[in-house]
Amino acid sequence: MKKSITYTILIFLIISFSHAGMLAQDSEPADIYMEFSTWKYNDLSRSLLAKITSDNDEGEYFVEGLSVQFRLTNGEEMLILGNAVSNTDGIAEFNIADGTIKYPKDEEGYIYFTASFDGSDAYWEAEEELMIKDVELSITFEEEGDDKLVYFEGVIFGPEEEWPLADDDLYFYIPRMFSDMKIADGWFEEDGTGYIDFPTTVIGDSAGNVLVIARLEDHYDYGNVEVSDMISWATPKRLIKAEGPVRELWTPIAPMWMIITLIIMLAGVWGHYIYAIVQLIGIRRSKN
Repeated sequence: MKKSITYTILIFLIISFSHAGMLAQDSEPADIYMEFSTWKYNDLSRSLLAKITSDNDEGEYFVEGLSVQFRLTNGEEMLILGNAVSNTDGIAEFNIADGTIKYPKDEEGYIYFTASFDGSDAYWEAEEELMIKDVELSITFEEEGDDKLVYFEGVIFGPEEEWPLADDDLYFYIPRMFSDMKIADGWFEEDGTGYIDFPTTVIGDSAGNVLVIARLEDHYDYGNVEVSDMISWATPKRLIKAEGPVRELWTPIAPMWMIITLIIMLAGVWGHYIYAIVQLIGIRRSKN
């Protein structure tokens, strides 16, 4: 009898400690993953963006509500720029207006940024560093006979001098309803300049105006840099004939292939519903 009681107590203690260990393990902070990037815009302002994600048994998810601190260093001292809280997409964004900060650069022209989260009861701490060169882009429009050309130039700002941005791609876009549409790829020559032929087949507003956007994207040295300007070289909307509408992704009438694909998908879905109902009716009748 005594042995049975002893064994029962031992089993109870083992289960209790195991349960306590599981609770302690469940209460540990979760790991987070941070992606650090930067954008520079037309007005020479800059955005620092830290995208925060984590994962659980259901997969990866965005982490909302974490305060991220952004800092700038010159190699010796650390300057705290400010804090931003991550939104529903897990992005904490800190904006720097032009002229508010003098960016310290090393001899190669790199600027050093840091984004960090100090940790909490729910998540471990995380930190990412970003080193970029300060770049400025410009675009101009010129007509040479029947040709419409977009000239561009890129300059890298070092600690005391400027260098041409050479041997790199520059991508050109125009805005559309859901995303920007690429219209051309450019290339910087050795002197930091280049040009593209503007495709006049793109659709603009009623006057033919369209916003042209030039971007450096996810560059390992420059981050993301964009510049934009309006030009009236596009095809005006009023030139689209009502009796013969153009079926494109950016026009009010969808392409025929998209309509056919949707009809097939809907027919398949409803066909499965009807098949399931017929089978259920057949099973019920067979039981009767």
